[in-house]
Amino acid sequence: MKDYTRIVIRFSFIFLFTFLFVKLISSFKQESSINKLTKSIKLVNQKIVALEDNEMRVPVYGKLQSVNQNNIVCEVNGIFIGNNFKSGISFLKGDTLGYVNYDEFKNNLNSQKSILLNQVSKLVSEIKFDYPDDYSKWYNFMKKINFKSNLPDIPTISNEKLKNFLTGKNFYSSYFTVKSIEDRISKHVFIANFDGVLSSVSIKSGTAVVFGQKIGVFYQPKYLEFESSVSLENALLIKPKMKVFIKSDELVDNDFGYVSRVNKTLNSNSQDMSVFIEVDGDKFFNGMFVDGYIIIGSIENSMLIDRSLLVGSHLYLIVDDKLVKKKVEILQIIENNAIIKGLKNNDVMLAESVKDSYEGMPVRIK
Repeated sequence: MKDYTRIVIRFSFIFLFTFLFVKLISSFKQESSINKLTKSIKLVNQKIVALEDNEMRVPVYGKLQSVNQNNIVCEVNGIFIGNNFKSGISFLKGDTLGYVNYDEFKNNLNSQKSILLNQVSKLVSEIKFDYPDDYSKWYNFMKKINFKSNLPDIPTISNEKLKNFLTGKNFYSSYFTVKSIEDRISKHVFIANFDGVLSSVSIKSGTAVVFGQKIGVFYQPKYLEFESSVSLENALLIKPKMKVFIKSDELVDNDFGYVSRVNKTLNSNSQDMSVFIEVDGDKFFNGMFVDGYIIIGSIENSMLIDRSLLVGSHLYLIVDDKLVKKKVEILQIIENNAIIKGLKNNDVMLAESVKDSYEGMPVRIK
């Protein structure tokens, strides 16, 4: 009897365990089937379309440098003289920046001028009687010859006999000998050809210089420009004289410049074009890095969006909780943004990039 009772209890435990195990397995299968049947709907952000006027801009950046900037390079050997030849010193147009000593050439020049002046005075005396119509202008030519300034230009000669007469007296040979010395001396003297400032000066007065040596830079700080690379697509929109907004991270003030020219040659590596922007030097400085944008124009009834929302020339609208592809006109792409047309006010558009999105995809709005 006791053995029978044990068997019954044992079988009862086995039956209970088997029942609970089967129940547990069934619950897992039920949950799995529920998950399989329940369809996942993507939760997304939306944006209500509000059309407005958008300004087309082309971003630019670069390093400012003077429009008028000359490297000062020696064309002769000798001792440089120039007590004011220092970085930061300003000069007016026509001022002497400095010179390479030319005493030897100056003495030779004065000697040759003396010979020429004596020769011309004799020629003028003969011209007075033989060619009276030309006497006045040759007399004035003689009076302009002095030891402090360069030779005057030769008077216009229309009389062939007078021309032959001057040639026979070796006038032209003497005249161009003096001009040659003057040209040689001019290579010793550095003259400011515009109002400007010295910079990058590498020598002091009394230093020996040699042919081809760069001794400084002379630039005009009033007019500055910088070169910026832009894509071919944007370059085709840019025209000379277009307004440009310019700023620098180093300054609080900003200013406007303009497009001075566009280089129509493509860079072989980047396939970009170069645009040159000019700006007054009142607020900016030579050598300063700046950035800004060229103002192309304003576009009515357009919208500025994140370019990641574009799928080719389309984007997605949300209609009845489903994605609907909409073709748009892409007017300009500016870095991470794009200006588009083709939407209507109050359209509901997808406001984020959704992976593996497709036409008719069901979505839920956050």
